[in-house]
Amino acid sequence: FARMRVRAAPSTAELRFGPPLQMSLRPGRALCFVPVFFTASRAFQCSSDISLGPTVSPVQKGIALDDSSLRWCASQIPRAWPNAGESMTSIRLFKAWDASWEEAGREPAWDNLAAYVSNTGAKVLIGTQITCSESADDQSWAWTKELVQKLKPEHVMGLAIGNELELLQFKDAVPESCLIAIWEQAYLWRKFQQYVSEFDALGFSAVPVTSVFTGMGLGGNPFYEVPNKARVGSLIRNATDSYGARFAFTWNFYPYFDGNMRLDAGSSSCDGALSAASCWGVNCVVPAQLRDARTKAKAFTGRDNDILWVGETGWSTPASSTLSTEMRNCPAWSSAETFERFYREFLAWGLDIGGGLRPPDHVFWFTMRDSINFGMEEHFGLIANCNEPKCKVRTIGFEPYVYPLHSGPAQASCGDQPLYNGWAHGGKATCQNMCEINESCSFYGIWPHSHDNMHWCKLTATCDTSTPDSLEVSTFKKQLAPTSTSSTTTTVAVATATETATTQEQQSTTATSSATTMTVSQTVSRTMTETTTVTATADLAILNVTSASTSRSAPATVTSTSTGTLDGEATSVAASSVAPSGGVEEVSLSSAPARSVWPILWLLTLCEALRPVFCVV
Repeated sequence: FARMRVRAAPSTAELRFGPPLQMSLRPGRALCFVPVFFTASRAFQCSSDISLGPTVSPVQKGIALDDSSLRWCASQIPRAWPNAGESMTSIRLFKAWDASWEEAGREPAWDNLAAYVSNTGAKVLIGTQITCSESADDQSWAWTKELVQKLKPEHVMGLAIGNELELLQFKDAVPESCLIAIWEQAYLWRKFQQYVSEFDALGFSAVPVTSVFTGMGLGGNPFYEVPNKARVGSLIRNATDSYGARFAFTWNFYPYFDGNMRLDAGSSSCDGALSAASCWGVNCVVPAQLRDARTKAKAFTGRDNDILWVGETGWSTPASSTLSTEMRNCPAWSSAETFERFYREFLAWGLDIGGGLRPPDHVFWFTMRDSINFGMEEHFGLIANCNEPKCKVRTIGFEPYVYPLHSGPAQASCGDQPLYNGWAHGGKATCQNMCEINESCSFYGIWPHSHDNMHWCKLTATCDTSTPDSLEVSTFKKQLAPTSTSSTTTTVAVATATETATTQEQQSTTATSSATTMTVSQTVSRTMTETTTVTATADLAILNVTSASTSRSAPATVTSTSTGTLDGEATSVAASSVAPSGGVEEVSLSSAPARSVWPILWLLTLCEALRPVFCVV
């Protein structure tokens, strides 16, 4: 609750299904699938037919990584600015991980992030939370320490301790005792010193440190200072006295939410507000706020070259649910055209703030993908959601590829090595998006609907062979779309509320394509009954599956047991089922000695316990 806007984008889940074992199953058979994460080897870039570049001062501009991009699709961080060709040189990360997220996804997400900064040379402004729970804050900090050590000092541009804490006073869930503890009893300053000390001990003593505030923090002499509410001035005084020029003044500026903006007199239009807020000239809202911030920082420290960062700024289209000003009644305020103009001028902005003052040292656009703020949708993203291959700013109807039918519907699928072979929530559209994102994908196969809008999806680079299947499979070939010679009026396409709601549902169920070739070959029915036994030694896992063929419509009766322990002790998982019809076949699966089988076995045990969530019979 320390954030004004929780950075969690409605998105599809970046899950890879199936343990890393070589598998060979006959048609009409299925396994209990466990989510396994893989690191992508290729950089991601959204596609569009609209160019807004070039990006001016690209090394001083970056993008904020929403929580869901970190949680679900850390392999899909753009290598260049969407709709522009310049490289992305920095990202802001609000936190390293969250206690409510799946622990199994943490290391793979971090590995993806570390690979990204290593391959691109990008730097990360990384945050850690300050709340009313010291134990929760210390856990967040422990994760932050782990992650910065993966990133190395050369890829960490700063540490942000707390974000928008002056807004806690407006949160109903925050008791007055918490505010008193943070500000009057100096909890924030105590944790700030502790975390910086530990940060320095890890070898980051030359990296700037900060605490991020909103424009409200500038409302004082020189900064906001109200007992029992927030003492921004006191925190900045302590930090600048202790850390000198190492402390960075960081502010979040949102003209989109500016309560001073008014509708044009006697109308629902807002041309006057737009002319002041949706621009980047020296007299526009954000440069003017930065001028004020630079002036106050100089008056406070006596220096004219203190580090000055914009932690967040951006625009929303369609309208964010959190917009509560008069501008919610002005259609043009949240229009796609205004979003495109604000972003285009942001890219072209040379960081000039007027008054002969030093420009900001760094500015972050919020955000990479659309987000959720306490359950309410916000649409500041340059990309709509995870697994979306196209940039938000594009011409309506823009499609870089066409996908003619290659074969089917037929009881056969491409038999070549799969790039991905697993579930896709949303069916054909989701499977096609996964193929479009994966540069190696040239074919995708889609199976009939199974359950809960889930379809089986297979991606392959080639389709020279076929594999029999008991279900009707349609296979499509990815081809470059023919170049259009017709003249069209450019219109920005954005995700609709319905599309966003759909992607929210996809968040925890859809598996994204991995650029790393999966060593899993599966030709399986999406409904079945099974008896599964797992036994393991330290270096070898053997999985035996006894499968009973079953009707696609009649439900099977399932009973299951699991016994054993992990970490050096024997483990076994067993599930039995009674099929309504059919004979019994046995399939044996084995793998070569694995680097570590215990995480796999733990996940299999968890899968058995959470069968309604992760498994389909």
